Amino acid sequence: MNPSSLLFTGARVFDGQRFHEGLDVLVQNGLIHAMGPDLSADGAEVVDGSGQWLIPGLVDCHVHFREPGLVRKEGYATGSAGALHGGVTTVLEIQNNPPLMNTAVLLQEKCRNLEGVSLVDFAPYGSLTEESADHLADLAPLCKAVKCFLGCSTGAGGVKDLPTLRRLFSAAAAANVKVVAHCEDNQIMDQAAAVLKGEKAVRHDLQRSVNAEVQSVKDAIQIAGEVGADLHVFHISTGEGAQLVVDAAASGQRVTGTTAPHYLLMTAEEAHMKEENRFKVNPSIKYQSDQDTLLGLLEEGLLQGVGTDHAPHPLEEKARPYAKAPAGFPSVDLLLPLMLEASDRSPLSVEQALASVTSVPAQEFGLLHKGRLAVGADADLVLLDPQATRVVEEASLLSKSGWSPYQGRSLRGFPERVWLRGFLVFADGKVVGPARGQWVGSAKVTSD
Repeated sequence: MNPSSLLFTGARVFDGQRFHEGLDVLVQNGLIHAMGPDLSADGAEVVDGSGQWLIPGLVDCHVHFREPGLVRKEGYATGSAGALHGGVTTVLEIQNNPPLMNTAVLLQEKCRNLEGVSLVDFAPYGSLTEESADHLADLAPLCKAVKCFLGCSTGAGGVKDLPTLRRLFSAAAAANVKVVAHCEDNQIMDQAAAVLKGEKAVRHDLQRSVNAEVQSVKDAIQIAGEVGADLHVFHISTGEGAQLVVDAAASGQRVTGTTAPHYLLMTAEEAHMKEENRFKVNPSIKYQSDQDTLLGLLEEGLLQGVGTDHAPHPLEEKARPYAKAPAGFPSVDLLLPLMLEASDRSPLSVEQALASVTSVPAQEFGLLHKGRLAVGADADLVLLDPQATRVVEEASLLSKSGWSPYQGRSLRGFPERVWLRGFLVFADGKVVGPARGQWVGSAKVTSD
C-alpha cells in the first residue's frame, strides 16, 4: 500500500546541498513528485513546517548492527529504531561478528531475514577475507562494497601481511567491487603494546597511534593503485591519513574516505578522561590538529562524508579494565544533532555538515534515490526544529545498549518527525507503524 500524498509547506528546505526558502515539497506514492513555490494538490495531507527545517533522511554509511550472531548486543530491530532517533533512514552495515558475509548465500539470507525487522532501508556490505576472495564474483552484485580489516579490531584479526592484502585487493579489482577498509597497522600496534608501561599503557591513542593509521593508509593506497582496486578508507581519525587519501584522489587514483563524528568532536585527552572506557574506539580518537584537518577537508568537500561506526557493547563490558574493555560505542541515535554540534563548534558550515550525512555518502555508495530532495527521489524526510536543544538522556535512546558516551551533553536539532518513502515512521521520540525497511543493494535478493 502506498502512503497518502503529502504536501510540506513553510519549512526551510535543505535539498542535500543547499538551503531553499519558500519551497514546497509534494510527495506522492512514496517519491518526491514536485518541488516549488506555492504548490497545491487535491487530497494531500498538508504538513506545516513553519520555523523548521525539512531535510533528506540521513545515510549512515558505517554501522554495526551485529545481526545475525550477536543480537544480544544489537540487532536491526533496535539498531534501526536508534537510527530513526538520529534522523537516519538508510544504513550501510558491516557484519563484524560471525558469520561474516563471505558468500552471496549468506548475504541473501541475511537480507531476506531483515524484511519486516528493519525500520530503515539497508544495504549490508560483503566481507573481504581470505575465505571470500574466491566468491567475490557472486558476492559483488549484492553489495555496495566489501569490508577489509587491515588491522585487528572487534571481530576481526586483520590482514596478516602485505602479500595477503595484495591478493585480497586483486580479487576485489577483478570482481569490480569497491573495498571499504579499516586501516591500522598491526605490527606498529603490537610494538606499542610491548613497550608502553604505566599510565601510557592505558592510553588508547598511544596503543593505536597516529603512525599506525598513517602507515596502513599508505600501504592500502599503494597496493590498491598497483592492482587497480577502488578503495574507500573508513573512519579516518588522523589529519595525515586523510590528506594521503585526498592527495591520492587528486593524482587520479580511485581513493575516497570518510570520518566519524567522534573524530570531529573529541580529542584523545578528553576520550582518555571519560569514565568506563566509553570513548574507547578503533581507530583511537586523536588530537586537535587531526580534528582541525578533518573538519577542513569536509568543508572543502574532499572527504566523502561521515559515518557513525555505531558499534555497541553492554556498559558492563565497557566498564572492565582498559585492556579487557571492547572498543566501540553506540552513536547512530544521535547522528543528526552530533553533526550540527560539529558545525556549531568549528568552521564547518551547516550545509557541509548536513551534506556529509545525506547526499555525499549516498553518491559515494551509489544510492541514487537517497540523501537528497529532488523530483523522483525517495521521500525520506526529516523535520526538525534547528533551535530546540535537548540534553542527551541515554535512557531515552532507542538502540539496545541503553547508554551513550554523550550522556549529559546539550545538543540541538533532534528529529521531530521522520518519513521513510512517504510513510511516517518516527514522531515525538517514538517509532510509528510497522517495520518498513527495504534492502537497497545492487541486485535483487532472491526468495526461497
